[in-house]
Amino acid sequence: MKRSLAALLSLFILVVGMAPVSTQAASSAELKSRMAQRLGKIVALKQKGTVGENNLGYLSPRGSLSGGESALVKAENADRRAVYQLIAAKTKSTASAVGKARAKRIRSSAPSGTWVQMADGSWKKA
Repeated sequence: MKRSLAALLSLFILVVGMAPVSTQAASSAELKSRMAQRLGKIVALKQKGTVGENNLGYLSPRGSLSGGESALVKAENADRRAVYQLIAAKTKSTASAVGKARAKRIRSSAPSGTWVQMADGSWKKA
């Protein structure tokens, strides 16, 4: 009986210990898929100048957005937050630090005409 209980407990620990890895992988794949599906619409909003990239790694409205556009930005920012949290957990950092680092990379590679927020909080077009 003790051996069966110990074996069952070991199996439980093994399965539970592996669960976050498989769940995390699925979450990562789902995030990537959702973000890829939105990319064209996000790029269009940036090209119109109604959305910009802030200095925290998130999208910020720069003009009037429709309800659907606002929902799109909100969904993108939620997924970015989740991605930053996943990266932070892997790198033993914080989601805030990951977001700021991502914002810096976005600023340096943003297409001409994209609104970007500088580290000091000011906005300019790339």
